[in-house]
Amino acid sequence: MKKYTLSYLMVLVFACAFSEAKAQATDGYILTGTIKGVRSGKVKITLANEEDRISKTLDSGRVTNGKFVLKGKIATPVMVSILFVPGNFSSQFFLEKGAINVIADTTGSQHYDYTKYGYDKGAVLKKLSVTGSKTFNDWQKYQNDPGQKQFDPAFAQLQKAFKAAGDNVDAEYRVRDQMDSVNKLKQAWQKKKIDEYVASNPNSVAGTYMFFDLYRFVSGTMPYPVLDSMLNKFTGEAKASVYYESLSRSRTKLAAVQVGQVAPDFTLLKPDSSSLALSSLRGKYILIDFWASWCHPCRQAIPHWKELYGKYHDKGFDILSVSDDNKWGAWTKAMDDEKMPWNQVIDRFSRKNMPADVGSLYMTTFIPFYVLLDKEGKILAYTGDEAKIESKLNELFKN
Repeated sequence: MKKYTLSYLMVLVFACAFSEAKAQATDGYILTGTIKGVRSGKVKITLANEEDRISKTLDSGRVTNGKFVLKGKIATPVMVSILFVPGNFSSQFFLEKGAINVIADTTGSQHYDYTKYGYDKGAVLKKLSVTGSKTFNDWQKYQNDPGQKQFDPAFAQLQKAFKAAGDNVDAEYRVRDQMDSVNKLKQAWQKKKIDEYVASNPNSVAGTYMFFDLYRFVSGTMPYPVLDSMLNKFTGEAKASVYYESLSRSRTKLAAVQVGQVAPDFTLLKPDSSSLALSSLRGKYILIDFWASWCHPCRQAIPHWKELYGKYHDKGFDILSVSDDNKWGAWTKAMDDEKMPWNQVIDRFSRKNMPADVGSLYMTTFIPFYVLLDKEGKILAYTGDEAKIESKLNELFKN
């Protein structure tokens, strides 16, 4: 009978354990980690859904002596939040197939308290290292690129100027315009960097997430062809990710409001609580004006729209203002103040903590925003630029 030494048996045990862990990691993930500052408690992994702003728990377990282990299955890499209780210490990283290790330290965490708003209090971890996730490594490299940081000094100065503006609305909007200019420069840099990354890594979820993160901030100004072209570059796992799915849904909605398309129909309430359907206004050139009582530039534009309404109304031009107000009283007071002589309706907020229904349908991520329709309900202009609408109206009614 063959005899084995104790050392050999130990090696055999560890080899078998490693093989089992490797097999599990290939089929899913094995997340191991330590946290300094939470000796005993709970650890939870959550995934946020950007489209309904609701987070769901993917996995949870115990923290014992500052250590934890989580195992599970996942289809493609996803950005998750890791939460430690007690203390509600949290951070984010990419969870993906394989063996991933997290080392966290609560020292120096950024604390917050939102209890007066009905939310929790906790802290954002400032010390978190992750190994075993190439997706997270690539995302971190992109985030920490000196090109990203070059805009920080300008933003810091503008934040000071914004604070100094106080109640001076005009000064505040000047600073906002400057912030927008710096943002556009930063976003142009980001788009170029993402293009370079995706060209070399078309199947990486890191690239999909980079573009997804950028699109969240520029969706209102990114032309449909740019979005469409970018999505056509992704392959494999990147195309199977939740971020591609979300971007693809945005592409479908944006395609429906391109120039030449029949504007999506909707029915909303008028001030007298009766219903008005967009399609009932066909036969005239219609300007859909997305605005709100609290929107300063929206209200600044009203005298100009009154002028154009008076100039072209008898020639077949009308306006439908769609309010983004969620308080009926604020809406009706603004209408009393502004005395707009055209149809007024108020948007619906059918989903809690989400943008209004029709605004979302038309992909209006900022206001004021304008959609000009022809007599058949087809879109002639889709823009946040007041001057472009005026130019189009002058062209339509030049005779």
